[in-house]
Amino acid sequence: MARFRLLLANEFKLFRTSIPIHLVAILQPTVLYLLMSTILVHPTFDMYVDRPTTAEGHALVQAMSEVGSPIGSPYIMPILIDWDGETVDRQVVAVRERNGIPTAVQYYGLIDSNLVKNFRNRLTAAALRLWNGDLGSRAVVVEEQPWLSRDVPYTVYFGMALLPLTAFLAASIIGAALTAQEFEFGTIVEYRLSPTPPALILGARLARLILSALISAAVLLVAVGLVTGVWPGGLWRVGLILLPVALIAGCLGILAGLLLRRSIPAFLIGLVVSFVGWIMGSSFGLAAGFGGWYERISRLTPFTHAVELLFPCYFGAEIGQPLVSALALGFFSVAMLTLTLSAYHWRVTRQA
Repeated sequence: MARFRLLLANEFKLFRTSIPIHLVAILQPTVLYLLMSTILVHPTFDMYVDRPTTAEGHALVQAMSEVGSPIGSPYIMPILIDWDGETVDRQVVAVRERNGIPTAVQYYGLIDSNLVKNFRNRLTAAALRLWNGDLGSRAVVVEEQPWLSRDVPYTVYFGMALLPLTAFLAASIIGAALTAQEFEFGTIVEYRLSPTPPALILGARLARLILSALISAAVLLVAVGLVTGVWPGGLWRVGLILLPVALIAGCLGILAGLLLRRSIPAFLIGLVVSFVGWIMGSSFGLAAGFGGWYERISRLTPFTHAVELLFPCYFGAEIGQPLVSALALGFFSVAMLTLTLSAYHWRVTRQA
């Protein structure tokens, strides 16, 4: 145990040899989240409306204020303005007489097509409420049965889905850089001559990588909580779920360093695999919701399994098959540990 503590202490001292890589690995996902959270679509849209002067105009504003989720925020925040037809900065709705029929006209300024779609869809929803109300006894009755007890902003899901990436990225690229540097600086000779068992050496490095990954995830978790006001239930459970993800990533990084023996290529392997795996693994939405080949491929990554296990911590509802996901993460961990130990024997022990 004393030898393991010395090895672990030495692993943390190696921080000084790759400070920029550590900063990128630990902080980059949180910076990504903070930037994306400012541009991601929010449920409530501020929609400017020319101050109505007719009954139809007032009815439209009332319908706009009623559009929304039964368990969350309204989808439209109508803001009345006195508009004289000047150039529109973003969007404004005005009720005009066209061929003797009151018509809601939407004027747009300098915005992208995605915003146009969202503004148009919200106005259409308000118009449908008016139309449904005019049908009287023939109106369409929609019974909404919310799945969750409360409507959770998408920024919460995006932050939750980033947690596995955060742990994976930190462990993989730090592990890749540190292992490759052993060959570049020639310090691998010390490991080759050391009587210390390879399992103990790898154990110390993996323990250090897992701790770094959990620190990185904790930074993001705090950022998500401060931005959204939503905190996971059971921090210990979040850490337990991210533990095998960090282990798999640490093994990947060590493997890249052992096989390539150069910092930059090994770093890129960790970076590319992290982001490609995350994008394919429920990064922007649950894989089960997409179905098809995307869902099948996503099951081959640890990210989808981790996201489905994290889901109850943030949303209070269970999805997927938790036991299958836990077994999959366990299988990936054992497989990667076996490969890493074999590669270490091949690159270090046998070539001593």
